[in-house]
Amino acid sequence: MMMLCITVMAGFPACSDDKEKDEPTPADAAAKSIAGVYSGDMSCTVMSSEETISDVTFTVTATDDNTVSVTLPGFGNPPMQVPSVTVTGVKVSGSDGSYQLAASEFSGKTEAGKSYSGTIQGNFADNRITIKFNLQYGAMPVPMICSFTAPKK
Repeated sequence: MMMLCITVMAGFPACSDDKEKDEPTPADAAAKSIAGVYSGDMSCTVMSSEETISDVTFTVTATDDNTVSVTLPGFGNPPMQVPSVTVTGVKVSGSDGSYQLAASEFSGKTEAGKSYSGTIQGNFADNRITIKFNLQYGAMPVPMICSFTAPKK
């Protein structure tokens, strides 16, 4: 009887769920799941005029389990060149390989002192990210409406 009790009690530590508590659940790791570098073509529309900008790179960086920073690429040519902009505090939700980037507003000034503002949102599924953003840059009277879809590198 004593041997049976010892054998049963020795099995309890093996059933511990401590390891499970240390590993992030899919919902806890949403931001880390989509963090990475994405390269592809971006479509931008300004006043019904659409242009495709080839070979741009977006970088998504996890700042905690449910928040990312998204670095939008610079594009265009001087004097109409738009510099790279980093959007911080974008909330991420979802699980099991399907995640959403919550609609977020952003604003700031470039190193050259030009103001910018806009909105960003997106999703991630099948190892591909889709980002849509509106960007009001400098003295432009209307925003640029841009979309980007690419696989994670």
